[in-house]
Amino acid sequence: MPKRSVIIGALLLAMFSGLMIKIYHLADSGLAQVADQQSTVTVTVATARGTIYDRNMQPLVNTGTQNRVSVAPYPVAVAALSEALAAEEFEALAARLQSGRPVTLTLDRLLAPTEGISQFSVPVRYGEDLAAPHLLGYLDGDELHGVTGIELAFDEYLNSKSGSIKVTYKVDGSGKPLQGIAPEIQNTLDEARAGVVLSIDREIQYITEQAAKKHIDRGAVVVLEPATGQVLAMVSLPDFQQDTLVDALEDERSPLLNRALCNYNCGSVFKIVSAAAALEAGVPLNESYTCKGSINVGGIPFHCHNRLGHGVMSMVSGFAQSCNPYFVHLMQNVGGEALYTMATNLSFDRPLLLAENYKTARAVLPSELELQSPAAVANLSFGQGSLLATPMHIAQMVAAVVNDGEVIQPSVVKGFVDKEGNLEASTVSPAQWAFSEQTARTLRNLMIETVENGTGSGGKPRTGGAGCKTGTAETGWENEDGSAVVQSWYAGFYPAEQPKYAIVVLAEDAEGTGSQSAPVFRQICDDLYTLALSRQTTGN
Repeated sequence: MPKRSVIIGALLLAMFSGLMIKIYHLADSGLAQVADQQSTVTVTVATARGTIYDRNMQPLVNTGTQNRVSVAPYPVAVAALSEALAAEEFEALAARLQSGRPVTLTLDRLLAPTEGISQFSVPVRYGEDLAAPHLLGYLDGDELHGVTGIELAFDEYLNSKSGSIKVTYKVDGSGKPLQGIAPEIQNTLDEARAGVVLSIDREIQYITEQAAKKHIDRGAVVVLEPATGQVLAMVSLPDFQQDTLVDALEDERSPLLNRALCNYNCGSVFKIVSAAAALEAGVPLNESYTCKGSINVGGIPFHCHNRLGHGVMSMVSGFAQSCNPYFVHLMQNVGGEALYTMATNLSFDRPLLLAENYKTARAVLPSELELQSPAAVANLSFGQGSLLATPMHIAQMVAAVVNDGEVIQPSVVKGFVDKEGNLEASTVSPAQWAFSEQTARTLRNLMIETVENGTGSGGKPRTGGAGCKTGTAETGWENEDGSAVVQSWYAGFYPAEQPKYAIVVLAEDAEGTGSQSAPVFRQICDDLYTLALSRQTTGN
């Protein structure tokens, strides 16, 4: 006799034996009296945490589905499952059913209606190709609490918005479900429609992820809406998926690290700060300096990327060509105090709080005491030395240029929604002023010139133009082959006139200014243009 038949036979014999005893008991005591004495047992078939949405109320989690069933150990239910499951699966289920208690399991498909089998299509927390995995984060092994990201930052809130499916059975004195009595089903999964609404746009997030993955292996991209400070996309590479966490933990590239919130050497993108300090100090755009390939400060040479020198430079050409000696010269005249003040106005001395319990690393800025040294000022003038900041800090800086000097704190949460879809918007932090409207206008023109005729030409979009500052930041580290580890930045806004986006791209260990980051910026801008046309057509 096949093993499966033996198992089914044993289960049926046990069930029929229990049934005969029950019939005898009912005959002896009377049906009504036994009914009064019956107790119940409840099993939880499925649970769902509160949902996380994008800014357009598109769910980012709880999007997939699976078939969950609760099985009472009735002969007809056992027979139906024996046909639906593989041999090993059925043997494992049979072992659990022998206790006489109901059990729950996941099936690949729904079965025909069968007594003793209650089946449901329920949400799965993480589907395939989940967007913004670093921002969303992931749950612990029991799927009860968040470990990282928004899942951690709003763990208590998302758990408070949980729903479930519970099945309650009438049972006899031994705890076995009574056949012929339909179970009571309590389904509160709709409660989990409440949750957190993020600022990101799922379509823009997808555009950003695809552009980044095409051109860079490790790095980060941030797309910010300058007018509101809301983060429209946040990408960190390499990324991961929540169902492959074990592989991610063993990956030496550290894919679980959210690089958009980590500190990096800034390099020449910081020249935006230096230019702002100079302009606020009244330095004219035609301030002239002759670049000979290096400049000496306190006996220390500071080299230009053009070792032959740029020749005579103004602030316009010095910015567009990213001439280090020009900016060293500029800041020696303006002074470390003014540069420090401008940097702190732009938050380069603190972490950025993106949501409750969710923030960036704390940016590192030389102290005012350190900046009493002319050499320290020289280093900081073009973003080197002890300066460290996150891609989010750089995005906020670019947004301030777009916002006429107003600094709006970036945020990743738009609000909270109840199960009926009513949105309660998050409070907005008050804006601060970093520099004047005139300085902002001049900085935008300098950044546009950089795209049109400077180091940022490789990132110029097909349509609309853009403004940017590039940077190749030295880290002081070396690769195994002895080559220097540098970070490639492309920080800009799009389009050139009435910008709608601040976009910052960081490519880790990339060769040359913009070698990998510029194509990412360009592709994002081109795809944003196409997306805008599509939404105009569809009315979305």
